[in-house]
Amino acid sequence: MENLCADKDRVVALRYIMRNGKGEMLEDTMQASPVNYLHGSAGILPALQQQIKGLGAGDKKKIYLFKENSEADDDFEFDVIIDDVREALPEEIALGYPVQITAKICEDDCECYDVQSSK
Repeated sequence: MENLCADKDRVVALRYIMRNGKGEMLEDTMQASPVNYLHGSAGILPALQQQIKGLGAGDKKKIYLFKENSEADDDFEFDVIIDDVREALPEEIALGYPVQITAKICEDDCECYDVQSSK
């Protein structure tokens, strides 16, 4: 399966600049570590997820959320960069949010990991 933001069960890492309806910058994560969320879960607004759907790593998009068409309490503009999209682990799907994985090689034919919440 392609690494695109699909309907659900993909962990998406993104950075963004968020502005309100007056154009005032509210948040800028462009120089920070990416924000991770489980696409299809309640991690971010469904209206925002809908506009990210179909994007893949390296894609950039300007997204508009208008209060009359979403759960938002104001109009918002986002400049979004998708850093990574990967299949969610079964644990992430069960929890409803991404987890931080610390990989360790157990033997030649298996990979082990410790699950820690990144919420």
